Amino acid sequence: MKSKKSAVAAILALALSLQTGIIAGAAPSSETKSASTAASNKATAFGNAVYNKASKLLKEKDVAYAKTYITKHIRSVTRYQATMLVLKLENAMKKQLSAKTDIVYKTGIQDKLMNIYKYNEPISATLSRTKDDNLRQVLINLRDSGYRLFTTEGVVFPIVDYKSLVSYKPYINKDIQAYIDIMVVESEKVSVSDGALIIPWSDVIDRGLVQEAFLKAHPKSNRAAEVERMLWFMEFSLFYGYNNTPLFAYEDNLLDPEVRQALDQALKRNDIENSPFLKKLKAWSDVLKSNNDKLTKEVEDYRQKEFPLE
Repeated sequence: MKSKKSAVAAILALALSLQTGIIAGAAPSSETKSASTAASNKATAFGNAVYNKASKLLKEKDVAYAKTYITKHIRSVTRYQATMLVLKLENAMKKQLSAKTDIVYKTGIQDKLMNIYKYNEPISATLSRTKDDNLRQVLINLRDSGYRLFTTEGVVFPIVDYKSLVSYKPYINKDIQAYIDIMVVESEKVSVSDGALIIPWSDVIDRGLVQEAFLKAHPKSNRAAEVERMLWFMEFSLFYGYNNTPLFAYEDNLLDPEVRQALDQALKRNDIENSPFLKKLKAWSDVLKSNNDKLTKEVEDYRQKEFPLE
């Protein structure tokens, strides 16, 4: 009998303890709430301090110093703050580019770079081939500032390395994530150099489509105007070409066969109806075909009307 009562008592005690546990879990004590609120407030205050300091550094310090600070603390700020810091960082990288270029152009630096730099390689590769302290200092600063090297017309100079911004993507808004992806393609494989198109014509169309998609998805993005400018240059390429990569051959005024191939492939594989960019190319292609892909007065008048340069 006693054992039976003991069993009942144990069951009741267990049930009571479970209920107490559930209640305690569902309703944290005021002390717990207070501690959680304090921790949240502390994190917010620290994030705000990081944002303010990073913004100040971008105005007052070398971009390499500010970029290192942002990289270290970007997890501590809000998504909006992180997005704004990345945009400010890009602005600073562009603003300081002229001064960085002047350093690279200095006698001694430029000559040494010309001897060791290999086209389109990362700065880390160039660094591995020199022990010159002065040159190493310049290259390390460029790398840490978010630049890469490029060469054209017999000189080496820095350009913004958008790959250096990729690590920030998880912390920023989707439109700037997409913008960075677009700019990585541009900085990794520059489209025009020495008055010549140095990417395939098909890539010009593909880049234009990506840029158009960005503008459709993010019409109010902080970088919409920049992407619009890039799309304009893609269209310009397909209507006019370049001095050293003419759309029409100088000898006979015939359209470059690779342009025709790129147009035909793009118009065949893509949905033209939902793309103003492709609709423009389709109309242009039709005019070209009706003139046997030759630069005639009709073709010239058409492109001046549809894509005026003035």
